[in-house]
Amino acid sequence: MRKAFIALGVLFIALLVALISFNQQPKYAGVAMPREDYQHVKQSKHDIQNFVQTLSKFDYTKNQTMTAIEKSADTIINHNSQNLSNVDSQSLRQAFYGSQGIVTIVQSAKKGHYNIDGSVASRFHDRFDTIIEMSVNAINKSSAQRDDIVTQMKKDLNIEADLYKIGIKNEE
Repeated sequence: MRKAFIALGVLFIALLVALISFNQQPKYAGVAMPREDYQHVKQSKHDIQNFVQTLSKFDYTKNQTMTAIEKSADTIINHNSQNLSNVDSQSLRQAFYGSQGIVTIVQSAKKGHYNIDGSVASRFHDRFDTIIEMSVNAINKSSAQRDDIVTQMKKDLNIEADLYKIGIKNEE
């Protein structure tokens, strides 16, 4: 009988531990957040990585590469815009389609019949910073938490290395 109570107690503790760990909020960059915010960060990272990959495939002689870049940019804008203020939403759109936006620069490269070389790719750094910041702003955390998440996302995405690879690929 005593062994049965001990077994029952151990089972109860195991279930309690499982329940606690199941209900725990996920963390990113040391910031605990609701699952929906965590999923948003995860999706934003995926969308940005996809955009960089699409950007690396750009070829001014192939119209479908330009279309893919625009579609990928629109995906990021649509995913984040509904959760941003008008000012932040406009900043995100400007990072892609403003006079010095990434898509605008790539459209100029297509019209000018050149691919993205090192000098063109180097113009994208600030725009990617804005894109990452606005993607994180869409989850509405405190500014200190957003800074931690932005810093971690920049490390995870390693955009600098990807832009270098894109630029060096087209240097000839």
